[in-house]
Amino acid sequence: MLKSSAYESLLALITTPDRAAAILGDLTEMSATRGRLWFWMAYARTLITLGWRTPVAFIIAIVAKKFIVSAILPFDVGCRVSHLADAGLFASYNPHIRFISWNLTMTLARWLIFALPFVLIRFGLRNRLAQLTCALFLFAVPVYALRPWLMDLSSLLIVATVAAAFLSTLWRWPMVILAATSATAIATTISGLYLLGLVFHHNFLWLTAFDVAIYDAIGLALAVIFCLYLNRLLLQQQPASDRTTA
Repeated sequence: MLKSSAYESLLALITTPDRAAAILGDLTEMSATRGRLWFWMAYARTLITLGWRTPVAFIIAIVAKKFIVSAILPFDVGCRVSHLADAGLFASYNPHIRFISWNLTMTLARWLIFALPFVLIRFGLRNRLAQLTCALFLFAVPVYALRPWLMDLSSLLIVATVAAAFLSTLWRWPMVILAATSATAIATTISGLYLLGLVFHHNFLWLTAFDVAIYDAIGLALAVIFCLYLNRLLLQQQPASDRTTA
């Protein structure tokens, strides 16, 4: 029974719990006449068939993030930075809060550059988590235009969208999943770089691009695992009439 439970739990990570139970029941029943070797081969084939989206989505998201961050975002940054002293939407009102909001929005945008292709491939556009990620991505990425009015507007839209999602019963759980996984990815990467800074006595000039990439990948991998777990816990276990295809 323990082994069957473990097999079912593994299947449930890549499909709904009720479907995992049905699949395992069918395989177990047929293996009674076809043998254990057939069961293992059929079980492995089922895992690959149902689970290919997750590794493929992760790889494509990593490549997309690497390409966008390294090739597109830095384009002509030197010229755009000179505009940061412009008045923007709120002139010079509370510059410290403004500076913090810009940095938070930029950090969120870097995570969403990875998260958007991952959730689109893994869950599909009909999934509420994917739809929410898409909306936040569209609102966050303009912050990299480095134009104060766009950066102010981007931050305001992010705050309004997050607040509206938490207040809505339809979008609350997708927002919880996205917030938790975003915090996981960002905190893991920052913690890893901080530990490296301690090793090198905060001389970050010793850090290589490979060091940063390793901790970034670890943070993204943990976020993906957390995302799949929370999606299964909070969305897939809702009644079928209340959830979209995952």
